[in-house]
Order: sequence, then structure tokens, then C-alpha cells
Amino acid sequence: MLDLDLLPVYDEEKDKKPTCSGKRIKRGLYHASNGQAINADINGAGNIIRKVASNAFGSEGVEDGKGVLTHPW
Repeated sequence: MLDLDLLPVYDEEKDKKPTCSGKRIKRGLYHASNGQAINADINGAGNIIRKVASNAFGSEGVEDGKGVLTHPW
């Protein structure tokens, strides 16, 4: 979510696995490519929202939803 990686579409015949910019450090913790840490479940939920409702974070003043997930209030 934070890195805005391309969200893959499942293809049974595709051999190559998708790559991610960030890395899951331990259970529940994801580090984006810039070193920013976020809860892994929140990151996954944000990616699901991006995939299902691509304009969900498109309101004025919201840059790609990053601020909504990292600083919700």
C-alpha cells in the first residue's frame, strides 16, 4: 500500500510470482521501501481497498491514501 506496487491479478498459468517493494519484517510488521513501518494487516487491507475500489482514497487532500492509513486522526 505504501509503495503503491502494482496489484497482481491471479493467473493460474503464470509461473512468475509478483514482487513487492517492501518487506514483512516479522509477524504483523511491514516495512515499506522507504523504511516506514506499518502494521502488515493494515497494509494488506489498504491494498485490497485499492484493488476493489481504486478511487476510494481520491478525496481532496489525500495523496494515494497513505496518510489515511499511517495517520488516521
